[in-house]
Amino acid sequence: MATHGSPTHYETLGVDPSASSDAVRKAYLKRARDHHPDFHTTATSAKRQENEREMQRINQAWTVLGDPLKRRAYDDMLLGGSTSGPSAPTGPAPARYDFVPYDDDDTDYAALLDDTPTNAVRMERSVQMAPAICLAIGLAMVIVGAIAQIGFALALGVAGVVIAIIGFLAAPAVAISRSLQSERES
Repeated sequence: MATHGSPTHYETLGVDPSASSDAVRKAYLKRARDHHPDFHTTATSAKRQENEREMQRINQAWTVLGDPLKRRAYDDMLLGGSTSGPSAPTGPAPARYDFVPYDDDDTDYAALLDDTPTNAVRMERSVQMAPAICLAIGLAMVIVGAIAQIGFALALGVAGVVIAIIGFLAAPAVAISRSLQSERES
């Protein structure tokens, strides 16, 4: 409920209360991009603080409207109905992650737990395990090459460790690019 002239969460995100979850999500992303302080690094200190405050309001609105149960309770509160159920949080909510680790079967645990959106990005097991396997093989080759004094095995092991480190560093970039691609498609 808007109190003392403060905007509702719907007004903060610029959506109608009847908007779909997808429309609310898109409005949140657009407003977050427009007001995120990191995009206003050259702005004056006052303008930057204004964007920080607006970003806090946007995050607060998303915390409530992004969760179906909290949104339903908030709608009831706006309509003057039941005030039972979860109240609007006063602080930031835990982050929601679009990344879902590999899974051996077809059970969609994320959907069962309702922790991640339905368009969550899934990565194949081979993509996730490749850096760890490469590191293990590389370290084994370094040890064998050092003990047996085989230069080729040592060089191959060092190359494997370097490739593994690059793989560990590239994994977040791959996850982010897949998430962005998924976002564009939705």
